[in-house]
Amino acid sequence: MIKKVLKEKRGITLIALVITIIVLLILAGVSIAMLTGDNGILTQATEAKEKNTIGGEKEQISLALQSLRMKKQADNVTNEITVSELDEQLKYDGAKNVEVDNVNGYLRVKYGDSKNEYTVDQSGNIESEGEITQPENIAKSWELVSKLDTTWFSYNDLSSSNKKANVNAPVLKGNMKAIKYVGAEAESQTGSKWANAMTTDGSMWVWIPRYAYKITEGYHTNVAGTIEVAFLDTNNKFLNGETGEITTNPEEEGAGTTKWLVHPAFTSNAETGGGFGELTGLWVGKFEATGTYSNGDASKVSVKPGVASLRSMTVNDQYKAGMKATYGESVNLNSHMAKNSEWGATVYLANSKYGVNKKKVEQNKNSSYYTGGTNTVEEIYTTNKAQSTTHNATGVYDLNGGAWERTAAYVNNKNDQLGTTGGKNAGDFYGATESEQATSTKYKTVYSSENNQSKDYQTAGKKNKGDAVYETSVSHSHGTGSWFDAYAYFPSGASPFFGRGGYYSDTAAGTFCFSYSNGGAGGNISFRPVLAP
Repeated sequence: MIKKVLKEKRGITLIALVITIIVLLILAGVSIAMLTGDNGILTQATEAKEKNTIGGEKEQISLALQSLRMKKQADNVTNEITVSELDEQLKYDGAKNVEVDNVNGYLRVKYGDSKNEYTVDQSGNIESEGEITQPENIAKSWELVSKLDTTWFSYNDLSSSNKKANVNAPVLKGNMKAIKYVGAEAESQTGSKWANAMTTDGSMWVWIPRYAYKITEGYHTNVAGTIEVAFLDTNNKFLNGETGEITTNPEEEGAGTTKWLVHPAFTSNAETGGGFGELTGLWVGKFEATGTYSNGDASKVSVKPGVASLRSMTVNDQYKAGMKATYGESVNLNSHMAKNSEWGATVYLANSKYGVNKKKVEQNKNSSYYTGGTNTVEEIYTTNKAQSTTHNATGVYDLNGGAWERTAAYVNNKNDQLGTTGGKNAGDFYGATESEQATSTKYKTVYSSENNQSKDYQTAGKKNKGDAVYETSVSHSHGTGSWFDAYAYFPSGASPFFGRGGYYSDTAAGTFCFSYSNGGAGGNISFRPVLAP
């Protein structure tokens, strides 16, 4: 009996052996998973190494940029950093197997060993070009693309076998993403393809690149004429081989007709419609403003397709909403309510050979004020494509019809209505002091006034070119006095504010339409946000 017990203690059962093996296999599997799984030690170590590599390379690029800027400051040079300068500086700083080139207006730095690529803009923003992940709020007819992908826009010359124009690359700030139309008819849609972008909240924007213009036919008439456009860099150098004299002064003899006039919207001169500096371009809301604005809260203001536009606001509330809106971004995009100059910059480009080429942008006739003319989003880009500034999905919509759109502009005729709806406090649209009221800023344009509608219109024709008012109309007061038989009514009296575009049932609505407004909260009046990054 004793021997039997001892024998049992020395042995092991088959069941116990199997259990032991299973436990060991489980432990081995767990260990392997801990090492190699998605959150495993080895995976995390690899990711940490990659992050350290990316961080080190970005720091190296940043230090090279700082060194170059310091050198330029010491030499009193203000020109942009070039490919060769950055390449030489990086190699001087010890970077190995590195290559710098220019893609789509951005400096691209490629590290041969790590295979990492980075985009660098002139503001010093450095981004790692990694995997592009589709956000949840992007419409199915659009997809994100790399900003180095040259296929997302093409400002074609429609008069020269779709020759692609060289334009300033779109500037993407914060989490703005380049988007490309891939919905129905994407491949068959012809004409210029303007650059589109999307902010974090899903709002959509269209890039209007810096240019100069000449109106060679139809100047100061109600007959739609010809607008020639020449794309420029910020030093006002032609990008496409054009020739001729360039001026930045709207009052100079021949400016905008025989001489190329740098469109004021892209300049640093607030008095003529600029003010944000010498810009490479602007992001114009693809649609009228949407979302909500209440008690000073502009966090829900957006620019989205297929929904009712944001209306029933005083001009002061529209002005403030435009400046306060963030579109889900944490960086300052210089958001604001569109000025007359920015409206003009958009419709001039639309009328040129880089837009619809003297054809009419069709009217949004939707009585529910749906942006893009319908609440069926895909139809916006197919059925309603003639309502865009390119007659395809990539253009700007709602410039003809939809709702009236107020612009951040008024005639300073001292009428009481300016303060009633424009606000009399510091920071309001009109402002509290005579200096505020009479002074144009980057956020608003003040038209001088002699309290005479005809004279004020004539003065605007000399000082405020590029706004699609005097240049593209025949009269200060005419029912079909603007191009394409649109309204031409210059603000005056108790209606000192500008309205543009007309609304869905107006027979004289149009992209060149302008009229007056008392600034009240009209149910048929919206506005359009613009970004100046």
